[in-house]
Amino acid sequence: MKKAIVCLGLLISTSLCAAVVEDNHGTGDVRVVPVEATPQPDSVEIHLAFPERGADNQKNPVSIQMRLQGYPIGYDSYIPRAKEIRNSREGQAIRILIDNESYMEVNDAIDSFTDSEEADFNSTLETKIPFNLKPGPHLIRMFLVRSYGESLKGNSCYAASYFFVGPKQDNPFDLSKPYLTYNQPEGEFKGNQPILLDFYISNTQLSKDGYKVRLTIDGKDKRLLTEWAPYYIYGLKSGSHKIKLELLDPQNHVMTGFFRETQRTILVK
Repeated sequence: MKKAIVCLGLLISTSLCAAVVEDNHGTGDVRVVPVEATPQPDSVEIHLAFPERGADNQKNPVSIQMRLQGYPIGYDSYIPRAKEIRNSREGQAIRILIDNESYMEVNDAIDSFTDSEEADFNSTLETKIPFNLKPGPHLIRMFLVRSYGESLKGNSCYAASYFFVGPKQDNPFDLSKPYLTYNQPEGEFKGNQPILLDFYISNTQLSKDGYKVRLTIDGKDKRLLTEWAPYYIYGLKSGSHKIKLELLDPQNHVMTGFFRETQRTILVK
C-alpha cells in the first residue's frame, strides 16, 4: 500500500493538515489534500423542532421547523477560503438531507447583523420538503455550512432525527451508532479551482487504526481518509465524475445499517 504524504505548500493561504491519505489505487493525476477546518464560531446551535423524533402520520408535503442560534444565514463567509474554492452567492446556510437524497438549503437572511459572528441570534425557521415521501420511515439530517459549502464540525451544529409518513413502523435508523453524512462535492465546479470534499462523522472519530472513510472516484480511484477534516481534490479533468464515500469499521469493513454508501455525480467544466 502506497502512502502519499500530502502536507505540501500547495496554497499559502490554506492551512494544510498533518494527515496522511492512504492511497490504495489512486491515479497520478488526482490528488486529495486535507486542509484544516475553518474557524468555528462560538455559541452556534441548530435544533430540529418538528417533526418530533418518531412522529408518525406525517403528510406530504412534510413541514420542517428548526431553531437556529448564533449563526447568520444568507451572508457571505468572510474567510480566505471563500476565494480559493467555489463560493455560493446565497451565503451561509442550513443544509438539510432527507434520507440519502441530495441536499436542500435554507439560506434566507432573517435579520440584519453586525459583522461579528458572535451576534446574539435565536430564530425559528420553517420550510417544506419540496418532494413527496413514500409511506414509511424517513431520516432527516441538518447541519450548518459556510458560503463555500464547508460544514461546521461542532456537535451543536448538526441534528438528526427520523419520522414516519403514515402509520408508525419499525425504525431502521440507529442514530447512536457511527455513521457518515455526505456533504460535498455536489453540483458543478470550475476546473481551475480545487474541489471541496467534506462530510460529517457522527458517534466516532477517524484514525489510522480505527474508523476510516473510503473515497472512490469514478469507480477505480480509491483512498482511505483517516482524518476528519475538509479535503481539496485536485486534477479532475473536464466532464462528469462519480464521487462515493463509505464509512469503514476498524477492520476495514463497510459499516452495516442505513445508507452504507453515498454517491454523487459532479460536473467539472
